[in-house]
Amino acid sequence: MDFLKTGFRLAQLAGALLAGHALAEEVRIQPPELAISLTDKVLLPATQTLEDAATRLTASMTALCVAPSKDKLAEAQASWRNASAAWRRIEAARVGPLGQGNLVALIDPWPLDVQALDQALPNTPTDPTSPRSVGEWMQNPTPAGGLPAIEYLLFSENNADKQLARLKDDNRCRYALWQAAGVARRATTLGYEWRGLRTGLNYDLSYYRPFLTDALGRSIAGLKELAGWKLAHQDIAPPKTRFPDWRAGQTKQSLLAGFDGIRSVLLGDDKGIGFDDYIASRGQDDLVQQLNSKLIEARLALVQLPDDLAEHAVQNRGERLYAQRKLNALADFLAGPFAQALGFPVDAKK
Repeated sequence: MDFLKTGFRLAQLAGALLAGHALAEEVRIQPPELAISLTDKVLLPATQTLEDAATRLTASMTALCVAPSKDKLAEAQASWRNASAAWRRIEAARVGPLGQGNLVALIDPWPLDVQALDQALPNTPTDPTSPRSVGEWMQNPTPAGGLPAIEYLLFSENNADKQLARLKDDNRCRYALWQAAGVARRATTLGYEWRGLRTGLNYDLSYYRPFLTDALGRSIAGLKELAGWKLAHQDIAPPKTRFPDWRAGQTKQSLLAGFDGIRSVLLGDDKGIGFDDYIASRGQDDLVQQLNSKLIEARLALVQLPDDLAEHAVQNRGERLYAQRKLNALADFLAGPFAQALGFPVDAKK
C-alpha cells in the first residue's frame, strides 16, 4: 500500500514538473511574435511618419515656389527638418525594404555633389510634381538629389533674404520641389513594400529568423556608422562638410534620431515586444540590464554633444570620442554576448 502511495505521489510530482515545463515553454516569446510586433509597432508606424512628413515637405515647397516669402521659407525649412528627422529614424537601421534597391541613393545621397546640382538645374522638369517627372526621378538616382539637395537649396545662405533671392534663380525652387515630390513618392512606395512584407509574415514561416537576424545585424551596422563617418571619427579637426545635415544645423538632432530609431528596433514599442523581451523570456535578465545600461550611456553621450556639432567639432573632440566609444561598445555587446544569447547569426551589414 505504501508503495502504491509513493508511486502515485511520484506520478503527481512528475506531472506537475511536466506542466511547469510546458508553462515555461509557453511564456517564451517566439520569433514570429517578435518579428510581427517590431513590424506592426515600430517599422510600419515609422514609415508612415516619413510618408506624412515628406508629403508636408512637398506641400510647403509648392507654397514657397508659388509665392516666395520669409514665412513660407521658414515653413519649408521646418518641413525639411521634420522629414529629415523621420528619415534618420528609419535609415540608421536599414531593416527589410530599407536595405534594398536604390532607396538610400534616391533619398539621401551623401555627400551632396553641389557641382552636379548646378549642372542639373537647367534640366529641371517644367512640371516637377507630375507623374512623369516623379517617375523619371525614381529611375535616376543622383549625387545631387534627395533630402541633401533640398537642404542645400533651403539653407545654403545664412540670411533669409539672400536665400529667397537664390531660390528665385536658375530653377532652384522648382528643382527642390521636384526632389521633394520624388522623396514623397519613394516614401509612399516604401510603405507599400513594408505592408507587403507584413502580409508575407503571415504565410512564410521561414522568414522570421532571417528577418530578425537582419534587424539585429543592421542595427549593429547603424551604430557603427553613427560612431564612424557621421561623427567624423577619422578627423581631428573636421570641416563642417564632414557631417550630415550640417547646413540646417541639425547634425546632433540627426544623430539622436538615428540612435532612437535603432533603440526602437532593439526594444520595440512601449506596448509591443522587443529583443529585450525575447531575451528576458529566456531568463537572461542580466543581459537585458546590460543592454539598457549601454543604451542609456550611449544616448547620454550623444546628448552631451554641442547643439551645433558641425560648427564646434574641433573644440568638442573629446565629447565626440566619448560618444564614439559608447556607441561602439554597444555595437560590440550586441554582436557578442547579446547575439550569442539570442542564438541568431549576425552579419553587421553596411
